[in-house]
Amino acid sequence: MTETNEPARAGSSPIRVFLLDDHEVVRRGLKDLLEVEGEFEVVGEASTAAEALARVPAVKPQVAVLDVRLPDGDGVTVCRELRSRMPALACLMLTSFADDEALFDAIHRGGPPVICSSRVGGQDLVGAVRTVAAGGSLLDPKLTASVMPGCAPGSARIRCPR
Repeated sequence: MTETNEPARAGSSPIRVFLLDDHEVVRRGLKDLLEVEGEFEVVGEASTAAEALARVPAVKPQVAVLDVRLPDGDGVTVCRELRSRMPALACLMLTSFADDEALFDAIHRGGPPVICSSRVGGQDLVGAVRTVAAGGSLLDPKLTASVMPGCAPGSARIRCPR
């Protein structure tokens, strides 16, 4: 008999997560990282913006983890479109580009609730998914400071309107 992880939130349903990244190995790694915790269920995946826009409404996740740069668009636009259809959906943006213009645009327009560097540690990413699933919001202080000069690391937490 194999041992299974008990959900950290006893008696509650797992947090439903959708993954969008054009790299299969990244999606697989994220899925493994989340599902080993026992409190997350990856309900769908996509490698393009078009696939995500078609699949996410069908599987109704609570959280969408979206890559900022995609072959057919960007995660910020995907997030905006999905949230216009599903206002309760929480989006977590991943980027490896500290100077990404889409990231800067997202911050200035009150974009997605959480923006993380893809260089963040595994447990920090898991914590970020928990934060947005619970309705919280934050920006990676180092990343924010790099795209918004003058942002103090202590002031990088924001609450985005829903």
